[in-house]
Amino acid sequence: MREGQVTTLIFPSTVSAAWEYYEHARRRGEAVVAASSLSYDETAAKFPKWFQLPTIYDPAFAEAFLALVRELDIRRVYSPVAAVHAFLQDLIRKRSLSIEQIGTPPSADVKRTYESLLDRTADAQSLIQAIDGERAVLSRVEIAAVLRHADTIFGETNETKIAGVMAAFASAPKGDVVEIGALMGRSAFVLDWLAKRYDIGPVLAVDPWKTDSAIQNDSSDMMRGLTKTWDWDLVADAFVINILPVAGPRFNFLRLVSADAHRAYLAGQVTSEPFGTVAYSNRISVLHIDGNHDYRCVREDCDLWLPHLQPGGWLVLDDYRWFHGDGPQRVGDALLKQYGTRIEVSFVCGDALFARFS
Repeated sequence: MREGQVTTLIFPSTVSAAWEYYEHARRRGEAVVAASSLSYDETAAKFPKWFQLPTIYDPAFAEAFLALVRELDIRRVYSPVAAVHAFLQDLIRKRSLSIEQIGTPPSADVKRTYESLLDRTADAQSLIQAIDGERAVLSRVEIAAVLRHADTIFGETNETKIAGVMAAFASAPKGDVVEIGALMGRSAFVLDWLAKRYDIGPVLAVDPWKTDSAIQNDSSDMMRGLTKTWDWDLVADAFVINILPVAGPRFNFLRLVSADAHRAYLAGQVTSEPFGTVAYSNRISVLHIDGNHDYRCVREDCDLWLPHLQPGGWLVLDDYRWFHGDGPQRVGDALLKQYGTRIEVSFVCGDALFARFS
């Protein structure tokens, strides 16, 4: 530890939140030590410096804790367990210790998390009602559940767009739900949940998860450089990890470029190791295009997949408004002009273009 550096104690180290805090602290360059009261703690090996302390109910705890504080010059403590947090808060107050407790009690954190979630849910519900209030049937708890799980999956699909997708599914006909560009599965989860909720049909996610397919040549050097930093095999694994526990029986994916995936889709069924075999009708109800944003790629995706969109189906064209390029907007504007009166309704929501075809 560097001279003058503040040391943080994580106690207890036995819950996942302790390790998550340590990982963030390590990246910040924070000096961290960990401790727990277990005689055998399987988490101990994770931390470079770990100590055993008595339980908070042991009369020897206070002196053992204070000895560790003096020895390591501990100035901060992170307690991810409610009982320990409350006990240390009381001990710090009674002994007038110069120790900062990080964060609020875990129970208060949880309360705040769900209060915030329900506030966001109310905003999403209002938007859904404004778009299609007559047919929208999702309850507040259902919307909150989808937003909550989507939060756990890395991605750029924001809650405004998710609300737009929820509204679209309320009027979507039965058929296949197809996504081009899946990344780690955030939007794929939303599409699959809604397809099950409204009994729309099977879901297919398409993504090659390869650098050469992901590089967007119409964008800046910075964006192209960032694309090359991704470990695409890891991203593909993360997609399956995120979707597998929640996917319905009619979900599958293809790790192929759009054109190859389209040929496989026309065969009428898709088989993969984690999801088995799923049959498709080749009649698309909802088409979400969020692959490579180069104009040529977006155009190709639409040319390949839009002909399968059945009457009443929805096209969701992601990043219609995008700071890093104009491919989706150019394609979207051309489609609005090309199909004209065939498009019953169109709007932009969460930076995506939504269009319902008659």
